[in-house]
Amino acid sequence: MTRKVSTKKIRILGVQINSKIGDKDANFNKISELLNEHSWYKPDLIVLPEVFNTGVDHELFKKMAEPVGGVSTDFLSSLAKQHAANIVGGSFIEKCPDGSLKNTSLVFDREGQIIGRYSKIHLFSYYGINEGKYLTAGDKAVVVNTDFGRIGLSICYDLRFPELYRTLALAGAEVVVCPAAWPYPRHDHWITLSKARAIENQFCMVSVNQCGKTAPEWTNLGHSMVIDPWGQVVACAGSNEGVVMSEIDLDRVSRLREEFPVLSDRNLDAYTISEFNK
Repeated sequence: MTRKVSTKKIRILGVQINSKIGDKDANFNKISELLNEHSWYKPDLIVLPEVFNTGVDHELFKKMAEPVGGVSTDFLSSLAKQHAANIVGGSFIEKCPDGSLKNTSLVFDREGQIIGRYSKIHLFSYYGINEGKYLTAGDKAVVVNTDFGRIGLSICYDLRFPELYRTLALAGAEVVVCPAAWPYPRHDHWITLSKARAIENQFCMVSVNQCGKTAPEWTNLGHSMVIDPWGQVVACAGSNEGVVMSEIDLDRVSRLREEFPVLSDRNLDAYTISEFNK
């Protein structure tokens, strides 16, 4: 089933869950139930959180990893077809042909075909966590063409690196997604950085997070958001499982960039360091 988008207004639905550690079937069921419950909304774009299928447990990554084309790929493809929606499938731990593991996001069109693929570039290294011990970093920024516009891809810790988002903006991204498993106590960072990425690049930001306690010392904060190119939070979930929904007008992105040409007002020649000697 194909539903064409006749205007630049699109409906976005983000799915916020507390992924059960290591239980793919339970997590698939949670997502299916939430999407079925909100199927009346008829979203154009569905976004899932980071490692939606297994939750975050680095010691389990190797055991739970799967190739593109595995059960998680099949699940996401079937959702896209069922709901006639483009899907950014959060991310899952990909087992690559060379045996390495990557934190990978797949994008599907309304017919369930893969139209984009991105592996997390920046691996988290703080608070006793070293993702680089378990995962191999991606090495390419990705913008995906959909039937409504261009989507830029990022994952969780990427949010702290503005260079990536500027690259996506200059490549024509109108919407940028950030699936995440972002924990307390960094609530203000999540909100501030998501808004900043939208403001400085004049695109819509869709930040979709996991929620709830996954370990005695680890609680994901939820608060998934849709943010317009002015940096206004137009929809926000709370801290429990559920969805965030918003209709956004992508024409606002192009109009704002014409009226307030921040990107073209950059002065690249001046961005050099000059030593001043007294």
